[in-house]
Amino acid sequence: MFQTRNAAPGVRVLCVKTDNFKNNIVDISMAVPLDESAAANALLIRLLSRTSRDYPDFTRLNAKLDELYGATIDFDVGKSGDAQVLSIYINCLDDRFSLSGDTITDKCIELLMSMLFNPDVKNRSFGADKLATEKRLLINEILDEKDDKRAYALKKCISYMCENEPFGRDERGTQEEISSVKMADVYAAWKNILKTAVFQVTVVGGTDIDGITGILSSQFSKIEREPCEIRTVFKKKASGFKRYEESEPVNQGKLVMGYRSGMESPDDGYYKTMVMTDIFGGGTYSKLFANVREKMSLAYYCSASLYKSKGLIIVQSGIDTDKEKTASAAIINQLNDVRDGNFDDEVLMASKRSIRERLTFSNPNSICTWYDNFILTDKILSPEQVIAEVEKVTRKDVMEAAKRVSLDKIFMLSASAEEEEPGEN
Repeated sequence: MFQTRNAAPGVRVLCVKTDNFKNNIVDISMAVPLDESAAANALLIRLLSRTSRDYPDFTRLNAKLDELYGATIDFDVGKSGDAQVLSIYINCLDDRFSLSGDTITDKCIELLMSMLFNPDVKNRSFGADKLATEKRLLINEILDEKDDKRAYALKKCISYMCENEPFGRDERGTQEEISSVKMADVYAAWKNILKTAVFQVTVVGGTDIDGITGILSSQFSKIEREPCEIRTVFKKKASGFKRYEESEPVNQGKLVMGYRSGMESPDDGYYKTMVMTDIFGGGTYSKLFANVREKMSLAYYCSASLYKSKGLIIVQSGIDTDKEKTASAAIINQLNDVRDGNFDDEVLMASKRSIRERLTFSNPNSICTWYDNFILTDKILSPEQVIAEVEKVTRKDVMEAAKRVSLDKIFMLSASAEEEEPGEN
């Protein structure tokens, strides 16, 4: 089970104490509104993860990590509902395996604190060359993503669904926004995050929550905190269906169908909607896999995913472009079957079993990721608690959840006629 402490206003420490792993993970996540500052924030977290005032270059930082038994540092930029979530995290050896009783985890937390609170900044500058490098790397990352047609089509569908909502933004900003970020913007983003971001520090491993909370409280006591309030807009029903299309020289068309789940908050019918989505388009037992992909042979892949933090259900499929109408109609029919209860009890049991297996985590990183998702709520649930609630979901619950779902947008990435061939791309 997990424990929580408040280290400062808007700063929560969450510890999952376990000796099941040789490594610990410490993750500092920061949530801010997903707005026009996204590009500056994304560049900031990249800069913060590279150096600090004490370790101003890669060589010295790497030497410090070697001292910490080969610890590794990385970062992430994501979104949770209408919030941008920036993370910097460190993987390290558990204290049980250190020499002479070294407190490796505490030292790693202190290192992260130095990188966050004392970056390598001179005259309000992180370094022009460093910023230029991170801009180039981030823009290349976005450009490279265009080559992943499945990911590209998914992002396009979500951007159309949430065109006038923060969730429709790319959490890293656009190429144009990244290019226009100035050093003053990055410095202002750093100051703003320290003052206003909602923090969650998640620690998984054999460590003491009180000691960690003390380290964090000491650092945050130097800052006058004014944590922001982030409220995600939920749309219970689709406001109006619309189809969008682009054509690319790809081997396979990408059909993405975006639904509003009927949820009005992350907790509104969450368990029944989770099971319903899984029966609709989860594992090999699901309606989409068993029928659209296997029986009808209309798709190379076809699955549905629930975005709890925003109340969206997204169906992704790879199809031959000329089969779009047939495939989309078949997908809609499968959802209608779930609404009508046309699924076996064995499928319901298989779905619950699959969810239980997915929530039985075998490494500290997956446990950490699970708890990071609760950064914006006071209602934190362990995987075991969710599994227990999923087991209570009935056939009637699944049917009711399916009846709340409404089709919002379709995005079709069509294969150019001269390029279209079966296969993955």
